[in-house]
Amino acid sequence: MEFYLPSEKIKLMRKKFRVNQADLEGENMTRAFISMMESGKRSISKASSKKLVEKFIDIAKRIHVNLELDDEYFSRFPEEDARYYCENEIKNGQALSHKDLEELIEIEKSFHLDDLLAETYRKNGLLYFNEKEYFQAFSNLHSALGKYKEIRSYVPQIEILCYLGNCKLRSNQFEDSIFFYKQAVAYAEEFGVQNNYFIASQSLATVYGQMKKYDECLAVLDNNIINHKVKADQLVLVNAKLMKATVLLYTNKDHEAGKAFFEIIPEVRTCDPSLLGLIYNNIAEYYYKVENYEKALLYISEAQKHKLATNKEFLSSTLALKGKILLAQGMREESILLHELAIDLADQYRRFDMLVDNYKNLVKILEENKEFKRIEQKMEYMITTLEENNVEDGIQYALYKLMEIATVQNDSDKALKLLHRLEHFL
Repeated sequence: MEFYLPSEKIKLMRKKFRVNQADLEGENMTRAFISMMESGKRSISKASSKKLVEKFIDIAKRIHVNLELDDEYFSRFPEEDARYYCENEIKNGQALSHKDLEELIEIEKSFHLDDLLAETYRKNGLLYFNEKEYFQAFSNLHSALGKYKEIRSYVPQIEILCYLGNCKLRSNQFEDSIFFYKQAVAYAEEFGVQNNYFIASQSLATVYGQMKKYDECLAVLDNNIINHKVKADQLVLVNAKLMKATVLLYTNKDHEAGKAFFEIIPEVRTCDPSLLGLIYNNIAEYYYKVENYEKALLYISEAQKHKLATNKEFLSSTLALKGKILLAQGMREESILLHELAIDLADQYRRFDMLVDNYKNLVKILEENKEFKRIEQKMEYMITTLEENNVEDGIQYALYKLMEIATVQNDSDKALKLLHRLEHFL
């Protein structure tokens, strides 16, 4: 994309329509004045620009050409044109591709349009995030954060920090995720952006929960949301209560957790029925833990139905739990089949946390019958999937399992090679 000086625009436009300066003459617009503007000896005011625009549009109409120019076109300098172009591209509401956005980024870099550059990096990052390309999303969003810091625009950084935390969470990089969410919480509190404060706090608690740091998870839920001096809206509170009940379940307070899940159902039906799938999933897990498999299957079927209708992205965990329930009832092959389906879904929706957990569950089942060949095949698939998506968490586990199998099979060369690969993670 080229941007020209005001004087160059007149010359280029004349050549395009093959007209001379005399053809542009009009009221208060003499040929001498046009010549001075075209040579750069006189600046082009907005009023003069409007007259030139009208002239050229009229000339274009005579030859049935639709010329679209705004009134100030001839008065703008290249950096002003660059800003005008980029602003309009960003605001026009049309879906911009990565190629479009990268073109804007290059223009904004060239003309040091840092405020627009921050916004374009942000848009490109969110587009990659929605496409589940978390590595590219992180790169663009991190660049956006840097630009917002440079121009000292603080509030937009809160949203960016939340997305950066989410990118790291989806890539199973939990410590990095916590770092970004903590910053988002601090910024939201400092600048009084209450809604983002609650969202970032809830996300932070989620990461602590996935890391099995349950005390930290409960502290964030209680201090930042449930007992906060500013009351959160109903949906935020419901999510916090649901997460707290889930922590109770994972910390073996089964009956307390089961009671909490049933108590929260009426609130969920009122504010967000899409959460029913998660609640029924957790109730099924409660019944699984207390070995009431009949009720566990009843609720896991309800969870599956709701997630199919509202949120297929999280269906993987439901299928895996159903597999565990069937395994407990002696249906081993059916359980394996469900775990494999859960892995495929986690891969499809790029939920690598679920993918790793489901592979681990599957390996436990296969280890019972010493099905080393199948385990080896699954671990190779797992490593390939994670490496292709720049996800390190889980690869160490897979390499360790492969090394175990090589050791059992007395394949010392293979075991040594796997040990060298493991050194990267130690």
